[in-house]
Amino acid sequence: MPEDQRVDLGLIDSVKVETFGRPGQRTFNVTARSSRGQAVVWMEKGQLLQLTLAIQQLVERQEPPDSPTSYVPEYAHTGDSVSIEFKVGDMRLRYDGPSDVFTMEATNPGDRADEDSGEEEQVALQFSFGRSAGKRLAEDGQKIVASGRPFCPYCHAPMDPDGHICPKSNGHNKAENSLE
Repeated sequence: MPEDQRVDLGLIDSVKVETFGRPGQRTFNVTARSSRGQAVVWMEKGQLLQLTLAIQQLVERQEPPDSPTSYVPEYAHTGDSVSIEFKVGDMRLRYDGPSDVFTMEATNPGDRADEDSGEEEQVALQFSFGRSAGKRLAEDGQKIVASGRPFCPYCHAPMDPDGHICPKSNGHNKAENSLE
């Protein structure tokens, strides 16, 4: 993807994590809005968990500067409001110490460079947020992930409400068939 087609929402005004559907059939997304536009990034539950854990770790490990500098977005704004929505391939998280700003980069799997070309995968979207927005994003995302199906105490696989085939107990879930 040419560099001028990258979407940079800059410093966002709001970010939220959402889930739709019943546990076991849920879909997850992060929606970011700024004066530059809006982006909806769909992802798997595991990707959301890893993203929120990475944000939490960065927030906890990076000390805020005494007097942060102004944040300047990496790419200039074209003036047109953008609206982008896609299922994420890979995500990266960066931290800019002087401004105390975090940047999430997301790539669209359809935009991957050929393996043989040696070119690096291009960023389809990036947006930046401050420390307090990062904390909220991490907390909300982890609550959403935790609100899913319970895990089997034996094999640690998610259990459906209708039953669970547990390989550690020869296909039977001992938790459902406890002898008293």
